[in-house]
Amino acid sequence: MRDRDSDGDEYAHEDTLQALIRHLLTTADLDDLCDDAGLPHLVHDGEPVTVTTARTYHDAEILTLDRGVWLELSDGSAFGLTVHINRRPRGEVTRSRR
Repeated sequence: MRDRDSDGDEYAHEDTLQALIRHLLTTADLDDLCDDAGLPHLVHDGEPVTVTTARTYHDAEILTLDRGVWLELSDGSAFGLTVHINRRPRGEVTRSRR
């Protein structure tokens, strides 16, 4: 298994996208996201569906080497959103805080 502490910037894109998805789905209202995307709202038993937890695969103890976000929704459903890189960037990748 990959040692997550020694990955350096090799997986910077995957790690950043994983963190961004998790942040977005835990801080934004799902109904607002559906409105913004022009999608119908998710409803279960007459109540809006909400994201109850969004954890990285590692934090959710999902047995995979992939990076991704494990979502659990208020209707009892669960989804894994995998972040998989199909092509590595050209040149060196670094992380920067603006």
